[in-house]
Amino acid sequence: MPSVFQTGEREGRPLFPDRLYYTTAQKVADILQIPFPDVVYLTGTDGDTHVEISPADFRLVGFEVGDSIEITSDTEMGETRVITAVARSSGNVRLSFTDALTGSYTTADNAAVQSLHSFTNGKRKGVTRAQVETLILRTQDKIDNLTNNSWRPMLQTAEYLNFDTYKPYRRRYYTDYVGSVPLMFRNAQQILRLEIWQGQDYREIAAAEVRLKIADHTQLTADTDKVFLCPGGGGVATLTVGDGSTKFRAQFDNVSTAQQLADLINKDARKGKSGTSFSPSFVFEDVTGDDNTITAQVHHEFMASANADYGGGQLKITSMRRGEAGENATYACTSSGVTFSGATETSTTVSSSTATSITVASVDGLATYGIINIGATYGYYTSITGTTLNGVVDLVGDISAAATNGATLIQKKFKIDYVGTTTGDEARLRDWWADYDLGVIYFNNSYPYFSWNAVKVSYVYGERYVEKAIEDVCTKLVAMDLILSDDRSVLLPEGTQNVDLGSKYQLFKAQVAETLPRYTEVMTVL
Repeated sequence: MPSVFQTGEREGRPLFPDRLYYTTAQKVADILQIPFPDVVYLTGTDGDTHVEISPADFRLVGFEVGDSIEITSDTEMGETRVITAVARSSGNVRLSFTDALTGSYTTADNAAVQSLHSFTNGKRKGVTRAQVETLILRTQDKIDNLTNNSWRPMLQTAEYLNFDTYKPYRRRYYTDYVGSVPLMFRNAQQILRLEIWQGQDYREIAAAEVRLKIADHTQLTADTDKVFLCPGGGGVATLTVGDGSTKFRAQFDNVSTAQQLADLINKDARKGKSGTSFSPSFVFEDVTGDDNTITAQVHHEFMASANADYGGGQLKITSMRRGEAGENATYACTSSGVTFSGATETSTTVSSSTATSITVASVDGLATYGIINIGATYGYYTSITGTTLNGVVDLVGDISAAATNGATLIQKKFKIDYVGTTTGDEARLRDWWADYDLGVIYFNNSYPYFSWNAVKVSYVYGERYVEKAIEDVCTKLVAMDLILSDDRSVLLPEGTQNVDLGSKYQLFKAQVAETLPRYTEVMTVL
């Protein structure tokens, strides 16, 4: 009996459920007027890019990588730095940072360092930053549920909708579309999948996909057989058969194996799967990262569905890159127990090769960066010059050695399953288009059958800007939780407030009750 109920689809959730969007621990501390921790004196003269403190002070305060600190002394005005590394050094704890100090900080001048974070994860009595950030995560979910809206990217998967048409098979006056479907949520940011019912199957018209079938799970050998995914650049992800959070099991039957592979691709939290990075790793822009970037993983680039609507033992894997950009993604599998359909398979003949390049007869149909295989060897290349694949890297075996004159080179690319008579891309006079702010999809040349649940859509929604009012509401809700859960003598120093905590709680509650209803979305079901 399964420990969790498996729908086959990736669960709907915040796209990044562990990130703080609405407020920060320091903003909560500011509204409660909680001061910074006391200064800690240096145990030795500073270096250009580090300071050293005692292990006892380190444990009590709780300095961490990413924390902002201020270094001061009796003779210097003080400088602010961000900790980039924490390490043991000759009986002391070294706090390193990137930019060199401009002043001189010595023990003779009472040089000291102070954390610029009111909440830390140190061993002092009181509320830790981890506890406050947990409260913030809970409050973000609470606000989203209360308002039926979100100010962070939310993933909505497998939403079934009825196709609303105007005069079937004819366009109505003053419209240039056959029909439309309203999404459950407005402020859509990206349509990840748009499947339309065509009588026998849901056909994809928005995302590039490949469909895999676990034909025989007994052919998948642990720690040997692999599935490779490449988003069209950056690197290749390797998904390996085996036990553990970083692999997928090929046990019991084809259906269970397909679900395991989908769970690994989606980094399913219910099954304890870990994220799989690309090799070589690459980053993309993200303001929530320490350096405004985040390392890409498979669940950032691909989405998988197992068994649901596609048949037992079958997976649908789609690129999360928009539209035709996803058709640059490539796929490969080392096992004969896995078959594929719906992809574009391109084959060409090898002319010659070196240790890092392969020259072929034609590069027509090949991605500019992608996975290839020659027989039982697999690899990828990073660019194309003329008819030469450059930067060839081995994945399984020595693909350059296998690239002999006359050998057949194969590549499998993702493909959008267009069903219209036109090119099928998103545009007002093409297959479909969307009003993202209102959350309405319009169909023109390609459209579903006129039946219930004829449209199946997955998308990312959420306001693109966190309004200051939402930030204020979240901050006050967390502060209210802290007031209820902590003692005044522990959380707040004596004599720092003119309003007692009980009155402050009621004041915050009234302000939240006045603000939050204005942001509540009203849903009308016809």
